Amino acid sequence: MLKFQQFIILLFIVFFSCNGSSNSNEFISTKSSGSSIISLELVYKNSIFSTTISGNEIILNRKLPYGVKEYIIGKMSISEKAKSDRKVGDKITLDTTERKIKITSEDGQSIKEYVFKFDQIDYASIVAKHGNLRAIGNKIVDKNDEAVSLAGNSFFWSNDNWGGERFYKSSTLEWLKLDWETTIVRAALGVDETGGYLDNKTSNKNRLKTIVDAAIENDVYVIIDWHSHHAENYQEEAITFFREMATTYGDFDNVIYEIYNEPLNVSWSETIKPYAEAVIKAIREIDPDNMIVVGTPEWSQRVDLAAKDPIIGYENIAYVLHFYTVHHQQWLRDIANEALNSGIPIFITEWGSIGYKENDPETDKWMEWCKTNNISHLNWAVNSKEEEWSIVKPNSNVNGNWSDDDLTAAGKLTRRIIRNWND
Repeated sequence: MLKFQQFIILLFIVFFSCNGSSNSNEFISTKSSGSSIISLELVYKNSIFSTTISGNEIILNRKLPYGVKEYIIGKMSISEKAKSDRKVGDKITLDTTERKIKITSEDGQSIKEYVFKFDQIDYASIVAKHGNLRAIGNKIVDKNDEAVSLAGNSFFWSNDNWGGERFYKSSTLEWLKLDWETTIVRAALGVDETGGYLDNKTSNKNRLKTIVDAAIENDVYVIIDWHSHHAENYQEEAITFFREMATTYGDFDNVIYEIYNEPLNVSWSETIKPYAEAVIKAIREIDPDNMIVVGTPEWSQRVDLAAKDPIIGYENIAYVLHFYTVHHQQWLRDIANEALNSGIPIFITEWGSIGYKENDPETDKWMEWCKTNNISHLNWAVNSKEEEWSIVKPNSNVNGNWSDDDLTAAGKLTRRIIRNWND
């Protein structure tokens, strides 16, 4: 009798266990209900526009180029097994109702529609927006008398076989404008060093003119830089060169003349200033109004010495300051503040970060100082040489089209600064 009762109890247990499992399976779905975009990138002419997903908004992390509306989906990650009405490679037109993406979960129970949120650069040409730059007091202002601060890139020495000359291409400048949002570049005409202008005038000048012509074509500012540490020894050559440049380019608001890159430990009043006055006179006989910037003693650091004895008799003159954060900290900003307080305008035609690091607290301090004082600046250098200030790694494409993997740590830091400069 006991065995029979145990059998009945066991039978009930098996019956209810099987019945319960059956009921549970009727209500548990094996399909995913997720309908989210996890990440998304847009691409325009190989330049990547990353996004942040917030709620049902796809927020672009950088401004879109002026006038460009059509982009391609470069990468997209969505919920597992969900379906999207757009795929990688599809075109997105951001000025129409087509700028939405709809995600449907695998089980069809969840549908989420995403919309793009973005800012766009509000000018077709930075040069048309600001016009001819002018030095007024200790500020550099535009055609509307508003203070201007530009951010861009300096090319490396133009010298034959130095390596950096390979990047003197219009395509490289076009990439810097599109992907880095560069608004000013500097063509560094190597003068007296081996392979420079005095050794080979034709090749070096042609490289420089390639960049100047490309800057004009792409509506960015350009500095024509007499890149020497001993320019006072080549005054007549400089006068001849800048007369030619003023004749060729003097009617273009894009152009700025830098008549001396980095004087060494020589006198401002007895050496640099007399040289500068002679070259400025030659330029002004042809071009009466484009900006001229003048290097200062001790590798263009001692702007305070120029401030005590400024160039007079000519308008639209600014003074060059260079810094490299591994060497130059608050003491140099103090010198620069002294010069500004004396009433002269400063233009940073060359600067470098600490090198080999994507984050540099001293660079942050310098950039804050530039912002506060409306100082324009150009980073050194567009090059792939294995040194701390090159923006791209060895063997990178000399025509631009650089991926993040092509950039050095200094390049990533600089691109971030330039992209965000006018935000």
